[in-house]
Amino acid sequence: MNLEELLQEAIADNTKRSIFLQTLIRSDIFVMCRKPAESEKNSKRAKLELITVRNAQGAVFIPFFTSYRIMSMFANRYVECYKLNCLRFFELVQNMSAVMNPNYDSREFHSAELKAILNIARSLHIKAISYNELENIRYREPQKSLYQIKQYASKFFTTQPNVERAFLVEMIKGSEKPQILIVVDMMGNTRKLFVGLVRYLYKVKKSNERLFFLSYEQELGKRAASQVEPFYIRNTKRYFQK
Repeated sequence: MNLEELLQEAIADNTKRSIFLQTLIRSDIFVMCRKPAESEKNSKRAKLELITVRNAQGAVFIPFFTSYRIMSMFANRYVECYKLNCLRFFELVQNMSAVMNPNYDSREFHSAELKAILNIARSLHIKAISYNELENIRYREPQKSLYQIKQYASKFFTTQPNVERAFLVEMIKGSEKPQILIVVDMMGNTRKLFVGLVRYLYKVKKSNERLFFLSYEQELGKRAASQVEPFYIRNTKRYFQK
């Protein structure tokens, strides 16, 4: 039974609330970030700049999601995201309000409730184990042909004078299925470029394929790119050159 189903049971039957909360704080959730997550100096934890949302009444909250699908439905566009343990997330945002799956089967957690949950978790010796991106992600050369994605991406990059190189790898998070990661060596606004690239690749991306993007400037981007040769290199030849 997934978290959405457990939430429905907890709403219908108050005695199921404890089961829902205990399952939730042991689960991984998705959060939206203003920019890609980076590792903190001298730490294995990730530095996150979480996106906040203002509701119709003017109250500010931090959204979090039980699946990538529900997060995508809420964002309605490409956003930077991160996956981490829910209890760890509650530790980070305990002085604010957090809403699980806003605009879906949502559940709001006020600051006082978050702090109460953290106290209960400590008394039960439940640890906030982070997903820890740096340790759980592996990169490798694609095990299947991705010729069309490379071809379309290269065509798009030729219209972007600020893109020097691009790399494509398979990214494996923990035991999840491989996902496609494109690392771009560029100057300027990565978000604007990545949004345009997502739209351009939509016509050739298969329904079961998930695309992710990183800047080569990030440490994770350099790490991923080191596994393969670039599939795109900007042609610097000018018309007056032979």
